[in-house]
Amino acid sequence: MTYYQMIKGVSKFDLRLQMVERSREVGIRQTAREYRTTRLTVRKWRERYRQEGLRGLEDRSRAPHSIPHKTPKEMEERVIELRESHPAWGPERLKLQFELPISTKAIGRIIRQAGLTRRRKKKWRKKRDLREAKKKLRALEFIQIDTKDLSDIERYWPQMRILGLPRYQLSARGVRIGGGWFAYAKENTTTNAALFAWYLLGHLKESGVDLSQVIFQTDNGSEFIGNPMKKGKSAFQEELESFGVKHVRIPPSSPTWNSDVETFHGLIEDEFYDIEDYRDGGEFMGKAWAYQLWFNYKRKNRWRGRSTPLEIFQGVPHEEISPGVFSLAPVIVDQLLPTWLEERESIQGGYHVGSSAKSIG
Repeated sequence: MTYYQMIKGVSKFDLRLQMVERSREVGIRQTAREYRTTRLTVRKWRERYRQEGLRGLEDRSRAPHSIPHKTPKEMEERVIELRESHPAWGPERLKLQFELPISTKAIGRIIRQAGLTRRRKKKWRKKRDLREAKKKLRALEFIQIDTKDLSDIERYWPQMRILGLPRYQLSARGVRIGGGWFAYAKENTTTNAALFAWYLLGHLKESGVDLSQVIFQTDNGSEFIGNPMKKGKSAFQEELESFGVKHVRIPPSSPTWNSDVETFHGLIEDEFYDIEDYRDGGEFMGKAWAYQLWFNYKRKNRWRGRSTPLEIFQGVPHEEISPGVFSLAPVIVDQLLPTWLEERESIQGGYHVGSSAKSIG
């Protein structure tokens, strides 16, 4: 049995110690013969034992003393800084957004070594892959609408209570382009949903969108369909009808049907609410608008050809729609109620207002 076969079955340290002690008794040549190894090997371990004692018989790292291609310390510090400020962004998103000149593997290694990995939330339902179907849609033909309760966001909730910030976010996202708009509400009512629709549709119309070709899709929340036990349409549905927009609803308990706007909510939470602080309501609204502009005009989407919503928009037929369609300042829709009621009265010579609107007014 050779020396190299021996070390597989015995502690390397013990075997080397035995070999060194044997060499002192019978010499290097005889020891090499008995252990079926080279004299150089025996001499190496004798010399290490002489210089370092028992420690000299332990394995040494074979890592090179210098690594020419190792990521510079300054770049590692930059990656750590970016990850700490954007804890939900993975290596690919960090590289793409900040144009880092190192590989995604290197970024991932730096994140792991810095202890900045993050356990991802489980997604119990797999999103439907509708990319090919989406490509057949016109620019702003299909828009998903949803409401997000912000009170369960750990970083936002204390600021919401102290500064009196809004609790609800009303969101819309174009399925074909990926661009999004959002506004806020103090209460989750069908009147506020109608105010958001009125605010958004007015903007789309002014931007050149043919609203007769637009479809709004929502879930079956009471803010969108009202009380199903009562006859008649909700304020939200009436508002869509007044603009000539078609309204479709997803099946109950089927959130993946609204996956684009649901994803939009997740991105906003990770990239905005989880990392920002505000001195007052004015700063909050300013930062919200800055995020929306960045999302629509600058943020590249990995699942849409690494393109921004604006770049996708410029690459598809969009009639005479202005690129400014993606620039709509977030507002607190509760505050739009007087103007909305005044416009309804001027158009219809008196407008029936539901109990939810009366309570806000």
